[in-house]
Amino acid sequence: AVKSVGLLTGGVFLLPYACQLGPELIYANFPLIKRKEQVLISEICNCILAEDPVGFPTPETRIRFVLTMINDCGSPAELLTLTDGFKAFEAIFAAHEHSFGSLSAEEKNKFILEQFSQETDVSDFLNLLKRYSLLHFETSENYLKTHLNYEFMPGRYYGRVPRAAS
Repeated sequence: AVKSVGLLTGGVFLLPYACQLGPELIYANFPLIKRKEQVLISEICNCILAEDPVGFPTPETRIRFVLTMINDCGSPAELLTLTDGFKAFEAIFAAHEHSFGSLSAEEKNKFILEQFSQETDVSDFLNLLKRYSLLHFETSENYLKTHLNYEFMPGRYYGRVPRAAS
């Protein structure tokens, strides 16, 4: 009975950790952006350019690509744009006492379009996300092959080709 109670108690304490879908990614250059903030940035990126994992599959998700590119390749100005813009974005919704996720898809798109038309930290933040979201789409294998006629292996190998008569 004691063994069963111990297993049950251990299971109850480990259950919240087991229900998470994946490990939480923490980026070295912006460690304050945790899972909750990453989900919000993912929603924003998908409003700017919808992700299509069936038609244009990629090795990683859009949010992982965007944040990894900004973390690894972003200039200090881009890192500052991400952190300041995200804080300003959250401040807009904190003032209205509702969240971006609670808006309908039409309201989200309208809000983002309004923000793009202004010259603020939020518009700089959205432009940064737009640039890397577009890069993520443009580097998908299907886009490269079908729209750009790109070949991953340079130069074709034709095997035995008959020699031209001299």
